[in-house]
Amino acid sequence: MRSIWFTFKLFEGCLGCLCMGIQIEGFLNVAVAQDLYLYIIVFSVFTCTSFFGCLNICMEYEPVLLREILWSGFASFSYTVTAITTMYHAEKDLYLIYLSDLEIIEDEMGHQFFGYSKTQAIYAIITSVLYLLHTVLAADIYFTDLAVARAAEKQQEKKKLVLYLCGANVHNRLLKLKWFRRLDGRMLSTDLE
Repeated sequence: MRSIWFTFKLFEGCLGCLCMGIQIEGFLNVAVAQDLYLYIIVFSVFTCTSFFGCLNICMEYEPVLLREILWSGFASFSYTVTAITTMYHAEKDLYLIYLSDLEIIEDEMGHQFFGYSKTQAIYAIITSVLYLLHTVLAADIYFTDLAVARAAEKQQEKKKLVLYLCGANVHNRLLKLKWFRRLDGRMLSTDLE
């Protein structure tokens, strides 16, 4: 199960780096600056925590599901707010306001500030959706584990939810590799020798 959370955190961190790179490049190349501090704080905090989460999983610590749910949900919300405010600033740009009044839409795409804002908003939404998927899957696992524990108290049988990395066939094939079993937390007694 840890391999699933590791993959999510790795992709979230990489997308966060991409968002941060677009923000920095846009800030350095465009005369009109957005709220740099809000965006850099959101991108850097969640990117760093994603990469530290990957490191934590590599050090063989089990992720806490409730923390995963809350933190990923908050990250999804923050990235969505960032995307909305990015496009709000692009909409309030004086140059673009006059272009939209004149109904010259073609020139809007060539404007540098609008281009950076649109690209940043798209990648922020993509990252937000990935964090939201992380939140939903972690919540599903959490509530399924609670239901299994309640069923065990009542001597009823209920199956645990199992997630596979890239499908059951690929996951089972990867489980033949020692490093993947270790990452996934499924070390066998023969692996320890």
